[in-house]
Amino acid sequence: MRLITHGILGIAMLAGIGLIAVRGDEQAVGHPVVAAAYGAGTALITDEFALLLGLQDVYWAKQGRLSVDVSLGVLAALGTYLTAKPFWDEIAKVTRHHIASAAKHSLL
Repeated sequence: MRLITHGILGIAMLAGIGLIAVRGDEQAVGHPVVAAAYGAGTALITDEFALLLGLQDVYWAKQGRLSVDVSLGVLAALGTYLTAKPFWDEIAKVTRHHIASAAKHSLL
């Protein structure tokens, strides 16, 4: 029964956030409540990952532990991406600037 409440609620939340994103209203898309709802929906779905695979609903059993591991893996991957994105954006900006500068100087 928990699969229905967590899994379905999470999917419904992500579908609602998808509707907001498709609508294109930049104020709504960038709103912190939208981000929190997206995170909560994702957490609800990953929380039930073991049940989605048809495994037992026993978190600390060998099969049920998969749900916890996947949840932590998703959090780690998203956290790494969000932490590193500004860094890589800055590296790309500086690299483009250096390439444009080098191309400009080579034409002179």
